Amino acid sequence: MEYYKEANRFSKKYGMDAFKIIAAYEDAADIPQNERYAGWYGDYGIFEPSLNEDMTYDKLITRYNAGLKYLGIIHEQAKAVCSQFLSDQLAEHIREQLSNHNADAEYRPVSVITKMDTPEFTKEMLEVDRDMEVDCDICSEITVVFRCWFDADKKFALHINDVDDVWLNMYGKYDPYADTLRIECEIDKLDGCVYFDYIPTDAESQLIKDMITQKIREEYCQTPQEFCEEARTIENGGITQ
Repeated sequence: MEYYKEANRFSKKYGMDAFKIIAAYEDAADIPQNERYAGWYGDYGIFEPSLNEDMTYDKLITRYNAGLKYLGIIHEQAKAVCSQFLSDQLAEHIREQLSNHNADAEYRPVSVITKMDTPEFTKEMLEVDRDMEVDCDICSEITVVFRCWFDADKKFALHINDVDDVWLNMYGKYDPYADTLRIECEIDKLDGCVYFDYIPTDAESQLIKDMITQKIREEYCQTPQEFCEEARTIENGGITQ
């Protein structure tokens, strides 16, 4: 019964929702039934560890992380995602992302959260900090820090509001030449940090790019392109004060 102890240890750390994600990944990846570590147990109405004696704590973590990867989420988002989607729906999303990744090794999985109904960013929810920097290698990408005035749990399907000493940092990566924007999020915890990307809607992307442009104009009397061009002349790495 050593495998049961391993599964119990895993569930205590990651919760029973982790087995739902493992089951969805195993389904999407077409893992043979006798090699699976999780399954649906109708008598209890939950996903539980299988009776696979080959199961270990580390193997469960590997399967769980694979499921998280192709769902495009982190552990802190698992509870909200599992409450929103059926296992078959999670498996369908993972299968789609696996297929895209197999066709392109550099493909970054799209988060299943994009299929959830979350509040859209408004101007009142964000503030662009005046301190920003330009990528010192290519001098075409501006990194900004946001001051956030919104419920992170509702927006990003997290579960951190009720956790002490945990907070969210959010950054924007704006390339005014290619007109692209990436949003990177960092959750600071006492035991370390975890990171995830957020894909803004078209409306959110335009709003944030406009806010960055306005902030640069107010603080530096420049366009974003001029801000980048000035950074090219700075020999210390492109940090603009």
